[in-house]
Amino acid sequence: MCVLAASLGALLVGCLFPQDDTLLDDVPRFMNRSPRIIETLVVPQERIIRDFGGSRCELTFEVAVEDPDVDDRIKVHWFIDYNPQDPRGPYREIPLTNNGEARRPDRGTLRINLASANAELSTPGQHLVEALVSDAELTERQPESRVVNLPDGGTIIDPGFVVSYAWVVNTVPGNCR
Repeated sequence: MCVLAASLGALLVGCLFPQDDTLLDDVPRFMNRSPRIIETLVVPQERIIRDFGGSRCELTFEVAVEDPDVDDRIKVHWFIDYNPQDPRGPYREIPLTNNGEARRPDRGTLRINLASANAELSTPGQHLVEALVSDAELTERQPESRVVNLPDGGTIIDPGFVVSYAWVVNTVPGNCR
């Protein structure tokens, strides 16, 4: 019983020590969150296109995107046959409209028509088509982080994100030209 009373007394005395009463001026800012490709809305649904140029001469690739950070600027960067030993910028960049909602109203769309002069994917063989969706600028396909100044004078690193979706396209000789 004495031990219990002594423990209770020590606990009560501990409450009398000064406590840190610093209050937050504002609610802390959310850290950046990753955008997401909505896979059920990707076109084409099949990831391997086996006979491009044989039975069809035009392909449309589309990605639908959502980002819980509704103020982020989202871009879809299209790469065709990217080679890390010979890095080039994207084949095409498409900024998505910001409507203040998580799901963006438009889609990142890439159309390839083999009847066009100098059409990408016209060389017979396998090709890789990639859609990289980012909420930050990309440097060699990697998102750039940015420094955010906090109200208290401190800073944090806010990371950028990139997510990807890829298709393998096998181009075959055909009557597209």
